Amino acid sequence: MDDPVILAGDVGGTKTYLALFQPRSQGYTPVCEARYTTADYPSLGALLADFVAAAGRQPARVAVGVPGPVRQLPVRAVNLPWLIDPDEISGALRQVRVTLLNDLEATSYGTQVLGDADLAELNPAPVDGEGNVAVIAAGTGLGEGGLCWTGSRYTAVASEGGHSSFSPVDDESAALWQYLLQRHGHVSFERVLSGPGLVSMYEFLRDTGRVQEPAAAAAELAQASDRAGAISLAAATGANPLATATLDLFVYLYGVEAGNLALKLMCTGGLYVGGGIAPKIVDRLRHGRFMEGFLNKGRMGEPLRAIPVKVILNDKAGLLGAAYRAAQLEGAA
Repeated sequence: MDDPVILAGDVGGTKTYLALFQPRSQGYTPVCEARYTTADYPSLGALLADFVAAAGRQPARVAVGVPGPVRQLPVRAVNLPWLIDPDEISGALRQVRVTLLNDLEATSYGTQVLGDADLAELNPAPVDGEGNVAVIAAGTGLGEGGLCWTGSRYTAVASEGGHSSFSPVDDESAALWQYLLQRHGHVSFERVLSGPGLVSMYEFLRDTGRVQEPAAAAAELAQASDRAGAISLAAATGANPLATATLDLFVYLYGVEAGNLALKLMCTGGLYVGGGIAPKIVDRLRHGRFMEGFLNKGRMGEPLRAIPVKVILNDKAGLLGAAYRAAQLEGAA
């Protein structure tokens, strides 16, 4: 049987990764790949057609991870002016078979392709090769998802769990919930565990007088275009005690929700921490309060010790996951 050429993609609001794969003969090493500025194209079909023309190879199947729920077609992408339509893509690529995945579904599939160099271990434990897998990913928002074993292969579990209601676990997080409730009316975990959530946490600790903000830090932060990034950097350098306290609280609550997800899926196949924030604070995740929050589940803390926990360092996990799903559908995985 010929090795089908698969086109995989990971579409983001700013950048899009595309690559061709031949999984039977080349594994998940790309035959060719490219990075595009997403906004340079009027549609996903036009972008993919440009890539295929440059590559000079016609794919047998296309699988693309997109930012938004894939329930009703076409997909209205988050932070993009596109309607992503499989029929438009298929027409642009000579009637190729098209599969769309939510970006967290793609990342979940990507966990099956990543190697040791792509991961940082937070909790060493044996991996159950047929156990459920969970992925939690804080970035601009909070994504949650996973995989379940169906007897012969893994299938992604769709989820909007990041929008579930935030639940305090102690007096400090209860005060944070009250602070955010007054601002937003409803407090989801995404309001806490995201780039904007990190900024809100900083403001909570400052406004409630829990930690003082140095005047120089306040002036610096007011000028920053990426306030969450500036807070993380200040915490890493130790220049701002308020930033340090903020990141400590963020890491603890990240662990709390990761533990919640691990219990809901009982993910003996592993809990993976993805998204844009985790690789930037991996040392704090390793040596901070993440595992304290993860295990803070009363009598269920002990079973959680047997869950492998890893940080995804490879920012192409979604691309690799889209390729893995396409290979599954082609009978090559």
